Amino acid sequence: MRFILIAIALTLGAAQALAQHVFQPARGTPLRAELMDAARPTFEAEIGGKIEFVVRRLNVWGDWAFGDVTAQRPGGRPIDWRRTRFAEDFKEGMFDPAGSFFLLRKTGRQWVVVEYAIGPTDVAWDGWRQQRKLPQALFER
Repeated sequence: MRFILIAIALTLGAAQALAQHVFQPARGTPLRAELMDAARPTFEAEIGGKIEFVVRRLNVWGDWAFGDVTAQRPGGRPIDWRRTRFAEDFKEGMFDPAGSFFLLRKTGRQWVVVEYAIGPTDVAWDGWRQQRKLPQALFER
């Protein structure tokens, strides 16, 4: 009997986790601004200087958020990657300036960067998904 109750509890917990849906915060919403503001300082520190994001994909699932973004200078100016710490990778074709990723988790009242990848040439986020047992839908368009 105890085993059956445990199995039921685990099944209900899994069902509740799946019941949370993945959504995309609309442009101009406070949540979207919070997410961008949480990720930006990490990217600015790594890239050097002020940046803004062009969002290719931004998904939220419960206390998790995933972003697929392109970084640019304020006002839409492109970043000169040859003047960043990514210069050698850029030169060697081991850097994709069109895409960068971040994974955020809400801790208390604020969003915190858990993982990020700037200019990866592979699917950097798949390991994040597997390690944390996050739904595939969080990372999809």
